[in-house]
Amino acid sequence: MILCKWEKIAGLLNPSNPTTRTLSPQCIQNLINESEEEQEKVRNALIEGLLERPNILDKREFVQVNQAMFIRLMDKIYSYSQKDELDDSISNVYHIIISHLKNTLNFIEDFFSNYFDRNEKIPATCFAAAVEELCKRHQILYEALESNTTIDRKLKNIISNNFIRFCNPKVRSATYNELIYQRDLLNELLGERTLESEAFIREVLFYLNFNDRDYVAYLNNKLTSLIESLPTKAEKISALRFEQKNINQTAVKLNCCLCCSMPSLKDQMNRWIEEEIKFLEAAVVCEKPQAIDEADDKIQTSLSVAKLALLIRLMVMDKIITNRVVAPVLRIVARIFTTLQKENIAFGSLETKYHNPDRGTISAVKDMLFRWVNILNKL
Repeated sequence: MILCKWEKIAGLLNPSNPTTRTLSPQCIQNLINESEEEQEKVRNALIEGLLERPNILDKREFVQVNQAMFIRLMDKIYSYSQKDELDDSISNVYHIIISHLKNTLNFIEDFFSNYFDRNEKIPATCFAAAVEELCKRHQILYEALESNTTIDRKLKNIISNNFIRFCNPKVRSATYNELIYQRDLLNELLGERTLESEAFIREVLFYLNFNDRDYVAYLNNKLTSLIESLPTKAEKISALRFEQKNINQTAVKLNCCLCCSMPSLKDQMNRWIEEEIKFLEAAVVCEKPQAIDEADDKIQTSLSVAKLALLIRLMVMDKIITNRVVAPVLRIVARIFTTLQKENIAFGSLETKYHNPDRGTISAVKDMLFRWVNILNKL
């Protein structure tokens, strides 16, 4: 009943109706005036209808039924406006009436926001305008991503492909929530610091629950590469636990996701990590302990502690070794090197000789370096 007048106007303006082409300018203007007046009448009818319904469920149903009817009517008139060889005056009246319907639908969304169904499809005319805006902003994002050489090409493609799919001309519509998500994603990605690094992009994608199948596969491949670079299963498990901790501590926006039919990004990553850890832990249990020859775990040299310490100091001064703190380097050297006289080097002895090399050691190392030069000349 609320849309009765607009339904009647839409019927008169149906391009398949032979009388539509014969409408006089005065008749067209009368239809526009009727549509203009109908806006206020419909708004009052909607408010009265809501007040007559004390039950919240009834209010929600009343608003959402009218919302769906407005969208259907807007789509019908929009489809009329897409017909070929339309008279300019008829095409103009379509756009004016769609504008009146859109204003009223916006009123419903603003005034009855608690009951408005954002899982309902957007009117085709609104979606077309929204896609045009998204395409412009996506172009800005695309150029910003292309200018940053530190971001992985695969990640750039995943982000761009998401917007390309959404803005595909073959996609005729989307829900309000889907459009809101894409707008929020663009706003976050175009934030002040987001595109500075892949880490910032990852924070945004986890925050907005970007549970895209390709992005999940991309993260899984990154984790696979990480653990394959580690030598022991214990280190692999530790690395996975650390990544899982970081994922679970990442902030997430409530009731937000790219794809409602898929588990959240966090859930998918946690499931993959847990399965990988179970596999590695089972492999650790099955492995038989092997006898370890400690001598094979060390680099054996014919140097003295003093010569070894001086060689390490030369590499630090020449910035071959770039660690900021020397003490951890010396501890590693003491643990993995042997000297002519000792299987186990005392850290304190190595540190003392590092900071206070004696003249005899300096002279001996000079001779050794000259020998190295001669050896190099023969290579």
